[in-house]
Amino acid sequence: MATSKEYAYYLKGNKVAIVQKDYTSSGGQTLSQPGLNDLGNIGALYWKSPKESITDGLELQYVYSPIYTINETEDKNTAIDTYVSLGGLLKIIDQGDDDYSASPESLSDGSYIVLKKAGKWNGLHRVKEAGVGYVTLYTKCSDNATVQQEFEETVELYYNVDTLTDEDYELDITRYQANAVTYYVKAKYAEDAGNIEMKEYFMREFRRMVEKHETSKIMGPRILQGYSHFR
Repeated sequence: MATSKEYAYYLKGNKVAIVQKDYTSSGGQTLSQPGLNDLGNIGALYWKSPKESITDGLELQYVYSPIYTINETEDKNTAIDTYVSLGGLLKIIDQGDDDYSASPESLSDGSYIVLKKAGKWNGLHRVKEAGVGYVTLYTKCSDNATVQQEFEETVELYYNVDTLTDEDYELDITRYQANAVTYYVKAKYAEDAGNIEMKEYFMREFRRMVEKHETSKIMGPRILQGYSHFR
């Protein structure tokens, strides 16, 4: 019979940590729905590091990096199988005859790609040169310069990518986020001018917009509970 597992996460800097809800106390008693701050009999949190391997992975909702956007995840090339260092730069290679400078990839100096399942080379890269069977990137690579090294998995190369390039780039953010940024900038200007009262006002508005943005991501109906007021 399948059992339910519950997970949570917390952020520290740019890192995310996963914890699992432990329903069993140190005495073996099964617990019912402890909260994030509940403590055990000996002062240990019931939220602990995952107790077993999760072979199918975990899904984190609302996770987004504004640095780049893959416009169409179907637009990818899976022919890359090796890499090498060329003049201190990363060169990715396939043993076939795909021309990465021609359609559909159409890569050239200044283009951007995203690599997945590429081990330590996962992520966004800027293209220096592309041709038949290879793409040279501006990514620094200090590995063996003469021996091609194989990737451990089938690399996915995404080429239909938009990236943050200059101040004219249109950010994909919500209205609440845009307002929050505006209030934060105004608060900094007020602080620089020595207007602490105005600075505190804009910071309150900033926090209010951030809270509205977070609240807007909660799914399901909202329930408001009334109260009686007696004089």
